[in-house]
Amino acid sequence: MTKAKIVLVILIISILAIIVSSQKSYFQKTTTEDNSTKTTAKNEPLSKQIFISPINNALSRITKKPFGIYISPINSPVTPEKFTGYHTGVDFETFSTEQAEDTTVTAICTGKIIEKKQARGYGGMVVQSCLIDNNPITIIYGHIRLSSIKNSIGDILNAGNFLGFLGTGYSVETDGERKHLHLGIHKGEAVDTRGYVQTESELKNWIDIKEYLK
Repeated sequence: MTKAKIVLVILIISILAIIVSSQKSYFQKTTTEDNSTKTTAKNEPLSKQIFISPINNALSRITKKPFGIYISPINSPVTPEKFTGYHTGVDFETFSTEQAEDTTVTAICTGKIIEKKQARGYGGMVVQSCLIDNNPITIIYGHIRLSSIKNSIGDILNAGNFLGFLGTGYSVETDGERKHLHLGIHKGEAVDTRGYVQTESELKNWIDIKEYLK
């Protein structure tokens, strides 16, 4: 074999070695990136955290005042109506068979009780602070029988824990309202317990729990 042919063979072998090496490196890099992507995806928070239902058969109870509906004494599905504005929460109605029974309300998320008191428009009211996608929110539970609540301000309630019983309809426990649960979710750490706002744009500061329930 001539010297020129030997050089050519060596050159071809060198080129092939480079190609094989680069393909191997690319495969290893791709595999590493894929595994990294999978790990990252596994550790990312859910884009939509599913809240625990605050009451049994929750979705079937949203029949009168859903989130965002504009209410006035003229168009309200409830009579008499004393409020006007865009509904910041969701009302979960009670069934006729539950009027004389204790109706259980559970915590929809894990967080601290920051208010527990008698409030205008709600009767018994509990406010809980929670996180959703690592962002702070406050939960307003309205029309609760305060004497049924076992926990105190500062206590941590886990999602699904017993919160209390609904108040008796048309009593002080519900501030004269029908027996139902008003549940509002306000964005941020600031406590805003309004059940209605006067402009539709203000609803952006609130969350519709129906979008998070199964």
